[in-house]
Amino acid sequence: MAEPVVIACINHKGGCGKTTTAVNLAAALSVGNEELGIAKRRVLLIDLDPKGNIATTFGVDKRKLGPTMNELFKGGVDGAPVKLTECLIRPDELTKSMHSAFTRQNPERKRGPPKDLMVDDLWLLPADLDLSGVEIDLATRIGRENRLRLAMQNSVGHFDVVIIDAPASLGLLTVNALAAAQWVLIPVQAEFYAMENMSQLMNMVRDVQKAVNPGLRLFGIVLTMVQRSRLSETVAEQARKHFGDRLFETEIPRLVAIAEAPLDGAPIVIGQKPNKSNPGSKAYWELAREASARIETIQNS
Repeated sequence: MAEPVVIACINHKGGCGKTTTAVNLAAALSVGNEELGIAKRRVLLIDLDPKGNIATTFGVDKRKLGPTMNELFKGGVDGAPVKLTECLIRPDELTKSMHSAFTRQNPERKRGPPKDLMVDDLWLLPADLDLSGVEIDLATRIGRENRLRLAMQNSVGHFDVVIIDAPASLGLLTVNALAAAQWVLIPVQAEFYAMENMSQLMNMVRDVQKAVNPGLRLFGIVLTMVQRSRLSETVAEQARKHFGDRLFETEIPRLVAIAEAPLDGAPIVIGQKPNKSNPGSKAYWELAREASARIETIQNS
């Protein structure tokens, strides 16, 4: 059975659009778009951030979550092993949550949620605040950096793509993401200090390559929160100079619509059509088009 393409979305700097990028990329790849040449894929989206914002993006009530990433990490250490499938939120459950969130936010809409507010091939492995204690619990355990990789063994043959949203830190959870992944996606906010922090982040990636995962490679770097300003242009120019074709051509603009999309319980690529009236959705769909082409190259190599 073919192994999925596993991509870790990382950046230790918060507020760079990392989670938003992971969610929209995963959603777009699972939905597909014939017009843009994006094949529909079975996608697993893994939340490794204790804040658990991905579940909220899909309108999931976190008070009603069953087993989460926390139980998966600790299973077999302090109790009976927990299977990956026990912790997943299925596509039909995600669709139901999106519909409920849309109805709550739009009570005046008598016809209910739009028909295309749905997912068929996207599964979510959620996180919650309990995950914040895992780094302490596993600090002295042998093989602590490979807990996620071992838990993901059941994903072989079931998913085409796995996207891992790592927390905004350089701790054990992020190391687990890098140890489990084949590829690294780095969203970078288009500002001066964000570029300054890149060297520290790349050093961590190289350390993981040397000690844990020698096959880890850079999937790409995407500029986020881009504005029409001299600063954004300067950062983009520096990024192209240093990273070349590893930098995606698509730039994600700083837009209120992108930030507000979860209010309706859906990522912007699902909640809004990708046209000139919705530049945020259009930008993420263009990023998905580029990412899809890179995934095809990987799968065919």
